[in-house]
Amino acid sequence: MSHLERIERFLERLGKFYAWILMALVVSIILQVGLNLMSSSITWMEELQWYLYGISGMVSMSYTMTGNGHVRVDIFHRNFSVRKKQILETLWILIALIPLFIVILIYGWEFAVDAFLRKEGSPDPGGMSYRWVVKAFIPISSFLLIVTACLRAALIWSKPELLEDSSIIHGN
Repeated sequence: MSHLERIERFLERLGKFYAWILMALVVSIILQVGLNLMSSSITWMEELQWYLYGISGMVSMSYTMTGNGHVRVDIFHRNFSVRKKQILETLWILIALIPLFIVILIYGWEFAVDAFLRKEGSPDPGGMSYRWVVKAFIPISSFLLIVTACLRAALIWSKPELLEDSSIIHGN
């Protein structure tokens, strides 16, 4: 197994692990709804829902790319030759995706470090005290997406079958 394939497996496992973490989101929403029906609420649980939901969006980007579920205009893409798909995918990664997420990584890092240094927490009584942890996922997820994009740019040249239509989209 090559280094690229090991990295890909790690990213896939990370995404699958986080999918299980989302069960905590579902459970906390169900509990919060039950508490609301009894005219009660737990502030930290409500904030946990926001945090888990936000983190899920950030973490899922790299996992989606490893599964070939990222956004593209498939009506054009499916008619292209493999070579043209490889070139377009590589250009998209190098010209758009990586530069954008490098910027997000840089500013996200500053944002997270600032929140950590200020020991940023919830302003609400009973809220979660470590808001900086959630903000740390901005640079973490940006880094993961950059790694995934570089991995994909390398792998599509050695494994052109990765460019086939996504099973996520087509339900296969």
